[in-house]
Amino acid sequence: MAALSDKTHKIPLYARRTLGEKINAAIDFLRQNWRVALRFSIYLLLPLALIHSVGLYAFVRSITNDYYNSTDMGFLVSALITLLSMCLIYTLILTLFQYYQGSDDGDLSMLTFRDVKGQMWHNFKRTLIVMIPLVVLVIPLLLIAFVTLFVPFFSLIILVGCSILAFILMMVPVHYILENVTLGNAFGRSFGHARESWGKLLGLMLALLLVVWIIQSSTTIPMLVFVFATDNLTPSGATSGTLKMILDVILYIFLIIETFFGYLSMSLVITTLVYHYGSNAREQDDLAIASDIENFANL
Repeated sequence: MAALSDKTHKIPLYARRTLGEKINAAIDFLRQNWRVALRFSIYLLLPLALIHSVGLYAFVRSITNDYYNSTDMGFLVSALITLLSMCLIYTLILTLFQYYQGSDDGDLSMLTFRDVKGQMWHNFKRTLIVMIPLVVLVIPLLLIAFVTLFVPFFSLIILVGCSILAFILMMVPVHYILENVTLGNAFGRSFGHARESWGKLLGLMLALLLVVWIIQSSTTIPMLVFVFATDNLTPSGATSGTLKMILDVILYIFLIIETFFGYLSMSLVITTLVYHYGSNAREQDDLAIASDIENFANL
């Protein structure tokens, strides 16, 4: 009975939370709905991970084998698929939140892909629209962050500023989807919330980077060990024919796991950002926007 009670306990979105409480709320949300979240992730993200890993494989092999001419192509494919994956992750998490907020007890266990595909397609189109200006804004941020590597005195300040700005931009799709506002209003509300709580956003950013690093390390370190071992410890000439094919298949499997875990860690990040948004809305807004989420089917 206790397990059932935990499963159906609805976590309020609009509540003031500390940094730790936001992360805990995100973990509780994903824990309560892990079956439906994992099922939908397999439907949407695993096929993309299979394709994404092909680009990453080409990128890794071009580096380890000094095939520099193919590095740019592998990187370009990975960048494009990363953009698509971010759209799908936002779509998945925000759609689940809309159904979660619209339910009586927060139980999504009976939710099927057929139930959500219409709303998910609607959210995907809106997320894709908001990603275009975000990419335009993020590219200069990446260039600035690269330049700061050569300016030691200002590098830390500029890097922190760019990181905060990047997290503010990551909040834009949350406002755009959950509040059903215009794109300009979504940008305005994201920056407005951040202006009142930039310190909390900085703390949340550092905490999430640590969490993502821990999750990713569980798959990245074994993969790097494998690549190092196959490239440096395998006797010369022993990686031809069947053995080379087996090693390449193992590397590809490692990359699939690495990529899919990366998607899952980003799901945790976006879920935490949603609860960060809910906490800011509780403190700064009149909560009238909650009705839009609860009646999202009519939007």
